[in-house]
Amino acid sequence: MVKSERWGKKFNDTRDWKSYSEELVIRGEFLLELDWVQNWDKELIEMNAGKRGAAYCFPESLIRLQAVWNQWVDFRGVEGITRKLQEFALIPNYNDFSTINRRVNKIEAEVTLPQCGTISVSCDGSGMKMTNRGDYKETKYGNKKKKFVKVTISADPIKKKLLAVDVSIEGEGPSEPEVAISHLEKLIKQGFDIDKFWGDGSFDVNDLFDILDKYDIDSAIKIRRNAIIDPKGSWRRQREVIKYRKKRYKKWAKVTQYGKRWVGTEGIFSAVKRKFAENTRSRRLDHLCHEVKRKFWAYDAMSNYAKARVEA
Repeated sequence: MVKSERWGKKFNDTRDWKSYSEELVIRGEFLLELDWVQNWDKELIEMNAGKRGAAYCFPESLIRLQAVWNQWVDFRGVEGITRKLQEFALIPNYNDFSTINRRVNKIEAEVTLPQCGTISVSCDGSGMKMTNRGDYKETKYGNKKKKFVKVTISADPIKKKLLAVDVSIEGEGPSEPEVAISHLEKLIKQGFDIDKFWGDGSFDVNDLFDILDKYDIDSAIKIRRNAIIDPKGSWRRQREVIKYRKKRYKKWAKVTQYGKRWVGTEGIFSAVKRKFAENTRSRRLDHLCHEVKRKFWAYDAMSNYAKARVEA
């Protein structure tokens, strides 16, 4: 048998697999991280200071850990886990599933940002299922197709760090370019210096190019095939269209390192869906959107915890 020649260049794997493997192991430790328990009473005192109405009986640290457990186990199951921890005297008390449900759906599922400095931003969108059912009924009986939950994320493809998440129901909410503009302006307002932005063809819009030009941000946005140079449009986009036409896609992609965007966005989408699945359990639309956002928040929290432990 004649051995065929290898297609393309041989991939040079530079990842430190020993450290990465340890990170994955430590992510599991995060699920039983109970160091916060020693500050149970202190945290409750701070939470109830000046509060009107019934006092909190369970610290926010417990609720945030339960929100991560809820990615795999329903709220009644989460109560069971918490009850067992209390039985072994690992925590002072446990909360019932209705309390867990109410508190978890109120947490601020905001990702932890890196320290201020220079970052790169890649933005992309994907969908999550509203149910766990397949497409059989829709194909067989012509049932009305359920909408998807639209998720748009921004991430640093160099540091592989999630930066922002926006969730809405399919057909509602802002477009991907509008979300990208919102994320960029928010990050700049928080003191970050953005050196480059990556996006696919859906981000080829004048308003986004104007923002990139305003803040002098380099870009790697794929230009649409039918793109024209509009004298009334963005000056920055006109320049990018000319560059794209001169180089053609392959050369342009190589020069701009367009492929790097996959590491930042598609890599995170893939990791979240593999770990927490892409279906949801909630029925209320507001809870449903919050549940999806918590998936990305939980993944980011586990990743940050593991990286900090490995680097320590």
